[in-house]
Amino acid sequence: MTDGLAWIGEHWYSGAIAKDGMLSDICLTAVRGVDPVALVVRLGADRRMAERPSLFKDFDRLSVDLGDSVAMFGRSGEWAYVLEVERSTWHLVFLDRLGQDTLVGQGDELVCLDRFLHEHPWVCYVDAVGEVGSAEPGGSLLETTVPPEDRLGTFASLDAAMRRARAVRDAFPGCEDPEDEELARRLFGAVGEHLGLSLPRREIEQGLLPAVHLPSPL
Repeated sequence: MTDGLAWIGEHWYSGAIAKDGMLSDICLTAVRGVDPVALVVRLGADRRMAERPSLFKDFDRLSVDLGDSVAMFGRSGEWAYVLEVERSTWHLVFLDRLGQDTLVGQGDELVCLDRFLHEHPWVCYVDAVGEVGSAEPGGSLLETTVPPEDRLGTFASLDAAMRRARAVRDAFPGCEDPEDEELARRLFGAVGEHLGLSLPRREIEQGLLPAVHLPSPL
């Protein structure tokens, strides 16, 4: 059973604690058409460990170096996804490569919702021809300093879905704060519904998904 994505947004800023799993500050990175093991290996995981993972609740998270990530991973329909707390490893690699995505191949589609605890929260979308668009929660993927060319029309389609959900500030009167819990709920809900991403809340909160160690790229 899966539960959409809006429930993650409800707790993005709450600081709520899940004893064995994740609840608040969850960062989601998902790639369409990729095997989940292949995705975490691209992000730096050891393939042998990724192919025989322990559950997140059983993973010795204190054994990893400070700054490294212990992530849950899995599949939702056509998408492989990675869940981390406080920041996304893919985003760190993206920043380290000066905006060049070295982890997602041509033809892959990616979405990342990053809590990025020490900076501004961030939403990013990469379409199947490699165009990249990003914004803070509440921003438009089209109305940016350097708007995507959008040859496939996928940015316009996702942006329209966000606007219908009132997850873009100019479609959500009275919300000027990008760290608004209702705005985050609407954003996660719109992205999940539009892209066909739905994640199992109970399994994530209780740490019942497979886990993998992702070393920090920085």
